[in-house]
Amino acid sequence: MKRYAIFTRALALSGALLLAAGGSALASGFYVGVQGGATLLDGITTHVAIPNGPTAQANTNTDTGWLAGASGGYEWPIGLALEGEFTFRQNHLNDMNYAGQNIFTGGDAHSYAMMMNGYYRWHNRTRFTPYIGGGAGEAVVALNNLHPNAPGGDFGGDTATFAYQAIGGVAYALNEHWSVAAEYRYFATVSPGITGNTAGIKNVKLSPGYGSQNALLRLIYNF
Repeated sequence: MKRYAIFTRALALSGALLLAAGGSALASGFYVGVQGGATLLDGITTHVAIPNGPTAQANTNTDTGWLAGASGGYEWPIGLALEGEFTFRQNHLNDMNYAGQNIFTGGDAHSYAMMMNGYYRWHNRTRFTPYIGGGAGEAVVALNNLHPNAPGGDFGGDTATFAYQAIGGVAYALNEHWSVAAEYRYFATVSPGITGNTAGIKNVKLSPGYGSQNALLRLIYNF
């Protein structure tokens, strides 16, 4: 519950910052932007496969993490927009446990996502512009420095996989060129299969679910 409270406060802060601004309506054309915020991984089940051994389904617990990224795109006068985006996400991993025992502790889970997004923006007579969108692309998902419950070395590795997201938010025009936006995203990937060596065992494969709730602020410049 503590992680959800932190996530809710981040989203509320985004809205409060929007209400403090002022400006005029957005124009169509090319734009660029930067973004940052909080990311919360959903309850994760990780499949742990050992060569010539059983596959375990381990519960994986993480902290609320952070994200940062940049984007650039083009918006048409009818409110449709297409953009390319790069975003980095990172969450600290508390533990990965099976049958009440920790398999790994510590480390982190992170991803680098390269996405193509589409939006529809409802322009109106106010400075507020609500919008919805979605995207698809590729993400490199990594697990780093996971400490096993036996000696022999930490686990680490990464892999590329298909990623997708759903987007909703509201932008506020500061002036003719600048705007800020508060946004929610559900970002997820196809379950990655990450192979590495740990605890003296080679080719251990971890396949974590990777779905996340994201609250972020965007700063956008319209040319």
